[in-house]
Order: sequence, then structure tokens, then C-alpha cells
Amino acid sequence: MRSVCLLCGSADVSVVVPLKPTPPANHLAATPEQAKALARHPLDLVHCAACGLVQLGDVVDRTELFSDYRYATGAVPALVRHFGELADQVSTRLGLVRGARVTEIGSNDGTLLSLFAQRGHEVLGVDPAGALAEAARLRGVPTEVALFDDVVADRIVAERGHSDVVLANNVLAHVRDIDAVIRGISRLLAPNGTAVVEVAHVLPMVAGGVFEFVYHEHTAYYSAHVLRNAFARQGLVLVDVERIDTQGGSLRCWVRHEPAEPSAAVTRLLAVERKAGVADGSFLTGYADRVLRVADRLNDVVAGLHARGRAICGYGASARAVTLLGQTGIGPYLEWIVDDNPRKVGRFTPGDGIEVVGRQWLDQRKADYCVVFAWNYADSVRRNASAFVEAGGHLIVPFPDLVVD
Repeated sequence: MRSVCLLCGSADVSVVVPLKPTPPANHLAATPEQAKALARHPLDLVHCAACGLVQLGDVVDRTELFSDYRYATGAVPALVRHFGELADQVSTRLGLVRGARVTEIGSNDGTLLSLFAQRGHEVLGVDPAGALAEAARLRGVPTEVALFDDVVADRIVAERGHSDVVLANNVLAHVRDIDAVIRGISRLLAPNGTAVVEVAHVLPMVAGGVFEFVYHEHTAYYSAHVLRNAFARQGLVLVDVERIDTQGGSLRCWVRHEPAEPSAAVTRLLAVERKAGVADGSFLTGYADRVLRVADRLNDVVAGLHARGRAICGYGASARAVTLLGQTGIGPYLEWIVDDNPRKVGRFTPGDGIEVVGRQWLDQRKADYCVVFAWNYADSVRRNASAFVEAGGHLIVPFPDLVVD
């Protein structure tokens, strides 16, 4: 059922990009038949005229999406490095003393929190995926299995007290009740505490015609304008912001309780967004056309190579891959997809039913071309695929500009 705005409740939403329906992007199946039989859900992007949020027009039940969640942060070397740098920055910038309470929302397999635990901090993870929560516990990170909101926050405060640091990495993209999550952060955070929230930035996404970040787990796509106002409604202030490369362009937000003053970086970014047309929604003009051009171009390249008898594979059986496959129609041309996560190997991609295999298949050069679905980690993939390239293989990197190495 089509939803109203997830942030302000307005029904004044309009379709920005009508994407083709896809199955839940992380539902890797046991057989190709099961993969192809998965139900497909609408995937239209809409814009709220009242508050400016860009979101999915239809929201799939969270329980269905996270029932068999296999994305593990510890299996992505580039993300592990990113978390290492984040832990260093948070600890240094905030001057955390031993025993500080650090809570992460959407803690996955505990990769990030384990770095804070090693520093002697009291850590707690909250994540809806039971298998990943168990993996986190096995590495010494206590984790609650729950979809975080203000009710969960109140329970944590009652049992463990307030948190000096609340971390939320690419979490606000996943939630249906945004206000409840931000309200939960506000209640969980100690009076002098800091929340560090990372989100994919909608501005570079739209400017580049990027669309594969759109899948059913990602219900919302944020600008600094939307975030500032959403935080303010719950008594929080966006005190600083950094533009980082993660996810093809993200915002790292530093958030505190009122009273607090925004930094010059916040003021500058808001000005950049206003100039680009974020405040009035005009930045979305032409986005659908750019998406169509990008999708058609990748299809033309891959279909052309297939017609010439070239063997083609993919790298990264990610949720992004499912969206890219669904919108471009290149699935029938791919023989298999390699992935570094052993939890995915031996499974089949939702919708197309492409087999997921280990990286040794790429090292043995069982293909001529490889589509890099994990393009946001392209440098890491190039290192991992060095033997494939040296043996004469070629990488097809679809974003930010399509490149065939």
C-alpha cells in the first residue's frame, strides 16, 4: 500500500522515479527456481512537498525484509577500514574515557562496536537480525535483537543508563517511523552526549543519476535540510557535518542536545543544497531521465559483449546488484556473481537466480568481463581482482561514470 511521508505524515507526495518492481534485495535463495519465484514489490521513489524527504512510495514489512538478512559488515574489507577510522575519530574528537557507554543502532555483526570494546568502553548493539546479533555476541559485543525506537531506548536507559555516544551508520535509511527512531536517539543520549549518524546524501545520488542504492530496505534518502529539521523536532541539533565518500557520497552528522550551535560546515552545506535546489525540490528535475540513460547504457554495453560471445560475470552479490539487475535487464547475460561473504556463496540472487560463487572463480578467470556491482568499493575490488585483470579480464564499473577497464 502506498504510504504517506514517513517523516511528516503528509499525503502530498509525488513520484520522482518510477523504478521497476523487484524482490527484497537481500533475500538470496537456496535454488534459482526459488529466487525467480520471489514476490516483487513496487520500487517507486517519491518526494514529499511538505518536508522535502525523498522516500519509497511503498514500504515493505520490516519483518519480511530482515527475516534472512545476510549482509555482514565484517565481510567488506573497505567498510572494516572505514569503521576503524570512524572509531579513531570518535574516540579522539570526543575524548572518550575508559568505560564510556557506546550504543550502536543497526550494529550488524558488531564490527564497529568491537573496536570500542577493545578501547575499554561499555558497548551495546541493537539490531533486528538475530543471526548477525549472535555473531556479534560471539565476538564479545552484547546485542539486543530489536527494531530500535523510543520504546526500546527507554528500556535500555532503564536497564543500563544513558549512552555517552550513540552510533547509527546508514540506519535512518532503513526505518519506517523516522521520528520514533530519532526520538529514541534523543532519549538514549546522555545530556552531554553525542550521536554520530551517517546517511547516504541524496544530492550526489540525484546529480549522478545513481539509483542502485534504492531498494526496499532503504525507505528514505536524506539531505542536510531534512536531517536538520528532523533532529530539531526531537530537541537535537546538527552541530557538525562531514561529506564523506562512503556509499558513493554520504553525510557524517554530529548531533547533540539543545542548546548547541551548528558549525560553519553545516551552514556551508545548507547553502550548497539551497543553490542546487534541494530546499524547493527542483534538484529532482531530470532525475528519472538520468536514471533511464544510465540503465540503458549499461544494458547496451553488456548485451553487446554477450552478443559477441564474451563470458560475463559480476562482483558483489549485494542489494545494490539486485536493483541494478532489475532496472537494466542484464541478468540473463551474467553467468555467476562472485562475493567475498561466505554467507552468500552457494545462494542465488533474488529475481534473476544467478549463482553466487567464491572469489576463486574470478581468480581462475572463468569469464572475460566482470560487472562491478560493488562499485562504491571499486578500488578494493580492483585489488581483489588483480589476477583476473592481469590474465586479460576486464572490469565494467557502472558508476559514477561507466568505465570498462
